Amino acid sequence: MAKHFKEDKDAASKAGKKSSRKGTPNKTTKELRDSFQLFVENNVSQFQKWIEQVAESNPAKAIELVTSLGEYIIPKLSRTEIEADVKQEVTNLNIDNLSLDELEQLERISDKLNKQKD
Repeated sequence: MAKHFKEDKDAASKAGKKSSRKGTPNKTTKELRDSFQLFVENNVSQFQKWIEQVAESNPAKAIELVTSLGEYIIPKLSRTEIEADVKQEVTNLNIDNLSLDELEQLERISDKLNKQKD
C-alpha cells in the first residue's frame, strides 16, 4: 500500500519539487515562447516579403496578418471608462490674445454646454 504524503515527508518533498508552483512559468510554455521568438528574430527580413505576397492575392488577409503580428509587439490596452462631474467657473477670461482657431473652439464648447443645459 502506498504511503500518504502525511506519512512520508520525503516523498511529499520530492513531489513538491516536481510540481509547478504558483508564479513559476511552465517549462514547456517557456521553451515554446523562446522558440517562437527565435523564429521571429531569424525571419524579420522575410516578413515584409511574405506579407506582400499574401497582399497580392488577398489584401484583407495581409492586413489581418499585420494586425495579429502587432499583438505580439504592442500590448492590448484595456478599456477604462471615467465618469466625472467637473464644474469649474471661469472668472477671468481674456480673449484679446486668443487666435481665431482658439476663439472658434471656445464657441463650439460654449454651444455644446448650452445644448446640455436645454
